[in-house]
Amino acid sequence: MMLVLQPAFSLETTAEKGTPGPRLAVVFPEVRQPFLKVYHTIAEGAAEGFGGPTSQIILDLKKPTNDLESRIGNHMVVALGGRGVTQLDPVELAHPLVVGAVSRRIPGVYGMSMVPEESVIVTKLHALAPETGRVFVVVRANDNIIDLKSAQLAFNHLGIQLVIHEAEDLRAAAVIYRKVIRTLGPGDAVWIPSGDRFVGNALLSILLQASWKSEFVVFSSNPTHVKRGALFSVYPDNFQMGVRLGELARKVAEGGQQQAGMEPLQSVFVTLNERTSNHLGILLTDDMKEHIDLVLPAR
Repeated sequence: MMLVLQPAFSLETTAEKGTPGPRLAVVFPEVRQPFLKVYHTIAEGAAEGFGGPTSQIILDLKKPTNDLESRIGNHMVVALGGRGVTQLDPVELAHPLVVGAVSRRIPGVYGMSMVPEESVIVTKLHALAPETGRVFVVVRANDNIIDLKSAQLAFNHLGIQLVIHEAEDLRAAAVIYRKVIRTLGPGDAVWIPSGDRFVGNALLSILLQASWKSEFVVFSSNPTHVKRGALFSVYPDNFQMGVRLGELARKVAEGGQQQAGMEPLQSVFVTLNERTSNHLGILLTDDMKEHIDLVLPAR
């Protein structure tokens, strides 16, 4: 594997020149670790899913990308991350763009959101905290990261009431959370969704302290919250996300994909905090363990 530095990006080639058939370029910005590792993992999955010659183009966002179009050439392109997509906006591509590792749904493109499908999240909740009857979530007003209608249907299908609060900013969200947690107890849950910008360290501490005292569930899309005491987290399986993006790119390149659209994420990992589950009286059965990829042991 060879790394060639260019003025605006680096190009890491995974196949020899002259290989027949469609070629794939996975484009993503140069970011700090551990986020860069996430992009590399998705790109590796995309190479496997695409099944043909694949390159990784790493954008240096501090330098111009005037030659990006010529470097991409006739490649099928998968763009990762919002900044990667933005850099490709003015570029004339030979094939329709495939987008991945973004939270927002982008109309008119092929791709996959990194937000797990609502039915996947509610299935995990129902399996790991089966006594849950109400779930509270605070979202940014007019945000499209979560499909609220689909979420309502998914929770209702399993007999769980989803209570949605909208907040304009961090201060409003904090007020809502403080009011809500005073009403919660066993059988209730708080969901911290993908793309959440409200729950920082201070508010998370308040939530988890209230959860421990009042015995309600906190679950999240951020695995670091589980280390702090949330019951579990549902988050992307980055490699499998890449595999699906590569498969989608192959279909588009071969003309087999007719209608553009963003697929919700299906492949996820689940991490659970055993100490929290013990405190909440949740005994992990063999059936429950089938839904868990990593258990943080009780200390």
